[in-house]
Amino acid sequence: MRARRFSFPAVLVCLFIPATLAAYENPPMEPGFSSLFDGKNIEEHFIIKGKKESWTVKDGVIHSLRGGNRIISKEQYGDFVLRLDWRISDQGNSGIFIRVPGQDDGAPWVSGFEVQISNAPRDDAHCTASLYGVEATSPRPTREAEGANAWHTFEITCLGGRISVRLDGVLNIDADEKKNEKMRSRPKKGFIGLQDYHASKGWVEYRNIRIQPLQADGVPTGFESLSSNDKGWHKIRTGHGTGGRWSHADGAWEGEQDPPGSGNGGVLVTDRKLSDFELVIETKPDWGVCSGIFLRSTERGQCYQLMVDWHGNGNVAGIYGEGTGGFNVRNYELNDDKTIRKGNDNKQNIPLAFALADWKKVWRFGQYNEVRARITSNPPTIDTWLNGWHISHFEDDKKRIPDAGGVAIQVHGGKGWPNGAKVRFRNISIRELKK
Repeated sequence: MRARRFSFPAVLVCLFIPATLAAYENPPMEPGFSSLFDGKNIEEHFIIKGKKESWTVKDGVIHSLRGGNRIISKEQYGDFVLRLDWRISDQGNSGIFIRVPGQDDGAPWVSGFEVQISNAPRDDAHCTASLYGVEATSPRPTREAEGANAWHTFEITCLGGRISVRLDGVLNIDADEKKNEKMRSRPKKGFIGLQDYHASKGWVEYRNIRIQPLQADGVPTGFESLSSNDKGWHKIRTGHGTGGRWSHADGAWEGEQDPPGSGNGGVLVTDRKLSDFELVIETKPDWGVCSGIFLRSTERGQCYQLMVDWHGNGNVAGIYGEGTGGFNVRNYELNDDKTIRKGNDNKQNIPLAFALADWKKVWRFGQYNEVRARITSNPPTIDTWLNGWHISHFEDDKKRIPDAGGVAIQVHGGKGWPNGAKVRFRNISIRELKK
C-alpha cells in the first residue's frame, strides 16, 4: 500500500582530472529541454574560439584547460532555462556566458552576462553564482557550494529583464533590470558560452548541458498553460470527499479541506481529457500535507498519481496507483526531520539520481518545487522529474484506466491533514504528444 498517515473510507586536491570509473551518460531529458552536448561532440552545438587542444571530451564530460578561451553556441537564445553540471580544480576561475550578442565578442562578460565560477577568494559580485560585476550573490555560496573537484549544478533562467541563478538548488541571484540599471543596456537575446579554465594551472569540466526556451509569459516553448486563469477545471466527488476548498489567484491554485480540519477533501480536475502528454507543474505543500498530481484521471478520481506527500514516510514525484491497484513507485521516503532515506516500493525502481545527503540540493524548502512528467501509451510508460532530477520510471503491465483522462490536483481526505494546512500548484502547462 501507499505509505500514508491518512485513512478514509473506500580527498587530496590535485591539478589534474580525477580518475573516473566509468563514462558519464546524460540522464533522461526533462520534458521541454533539449541537449547542448551529447557526451561526444562539442562542436555539434558549439564553436571553439580558442585553442582546440584545450577542449577535450573525457568519459562523456567536457574537459577544459587554460588557453581554450571559450566555446560559444551556434544558436542564439532569448528567454530560456539553462541547466548544467560543472566542477573545477582548486583556486579555479571560469564561468557561463549568456545573452552574448556576438560570437566573436572579446569581452562577453561585458557585452552579455557571465555567471561566475570561482573558488578563489573573490567579493560577492565576482564569486561563484554572481552575475559577474552586475549583481552580487545573496546569499553568498557556502564553502561547500564553491568547493573544488566536486560536481555542482547551475540553473540559469532568463525571462525578459529578469535573470535568476540557482547553485545546487539555492537561489543566489534574482536580478531585475527595473532595480539594476547595469542590466538595462545589455541584450535580451544572444549566444551561450562556456569559459575555459581561466587561472594559471588547473581544469574545469562541464556535463549534462540542456536548455529549454521559454515563451514571453514564461510557459515552456511548445507547451500551453492550464492555470493562467480558473477556467476549465471542476471538482469531483471521490473517496476523499466532495472536492475540497480551492481558490485561484495570480495563476496559482490553493487547496485545503472544506471546512479546514473537517476531513473533507477531494479533487480538482481539468475538463480537458488528455492521452499522451508531457506536464510541467510547480507545487508548494505545507508540511504534513498529503496531496498528488493526477494523470489521466477519471471522473471518479482513478488515475496514475504523482505523489505530493510532504510528510514523514512520504514522497514527492513517486508514482501511485490511485484507485487502480494501490501500487507505488518510490526510490526514497521522507523522514520526520525532512531528510530522506532509501525507498521501499513494491513495483519498479530506478537508482536515486543523487546521494541521500544531497536532498537539500534537490528540494527547495519553503519554495515552489517543479515536477515534470511524461505519460505515453496504454499500458503506460511514465517518467517523472523533480527540479531537474529524474525520479521515477514506470512501465505498467496492464491497462487499468481509459486512454485519456484529466489532469487533476488533490486534497487528501481524513483527519491526518493538518487543520489549516494548504497545498499550492502553479505554472501548470502541458504538451500533447502525437502517437
